[in-house]
Amino acid sequence: MAQSYEDAEMRENMEHCSVSSGSRVQGSLLKAAFHRVLLITAAITAGLFVCAAAVEWIRSAYLNFNGFADYIWFPKLRTFLYLMAMFNVMIVRYAVMRIYIAPGPDNFETIVGRLAKADVVSMIICGLPCFYGLILFLLSGDLVDFYLLFGLSIIYYMIYFPRYKKWVSIIDENES
Repeated sequence: MAQSYEDAEMRENMEHCSVSSGSRVQGSLLKAAFHRVLLITAAITAGLFVCAAAVEWIRSAYLNFNGFADYIWFPKLRTFLYLMAMFNVMIVRYAVMRIYIAPGPDNFETIVGRLAKADVVSMIICGLPCFYGLILFLLSGDLVDFYLLFGLSIIYYMIYFPRYKKWVSIIDENES
């Protein structure tokens, strides 16, 4: 069975990064938690592409699809959702910061749990612009809205994608 490029790169990063002052058990727990986060991230990413497939299916099934709503307030909704998509960067940073500084002990398990929770929350928030685009497409039938916001979600995913080296550096920083 052939490995994908991302799997090979992840394995290479995991081999080069090790928890410097931690034990092998901590390193394996960190890798297992990171792998779970990657699986959740893959599921969230798949949801984005399911939205894209649904948009294309609707577009091909209904050749003159003009949306389900023709309301006077639609331009205001469009503006609001575009602004929300732009503010997602600040929302991600705020949510991650709140998770990192949550009260509780600063032991290894707690830090790994916070890292996992922060990365999953950031991936969910990064996917929101795609769903905003889906809402706008279903209301107006305009593909441009969907694909602009879908592209913005992909850019956010590239920026906030979980990285093992980041996890290791945060663990090392908290242990010293």
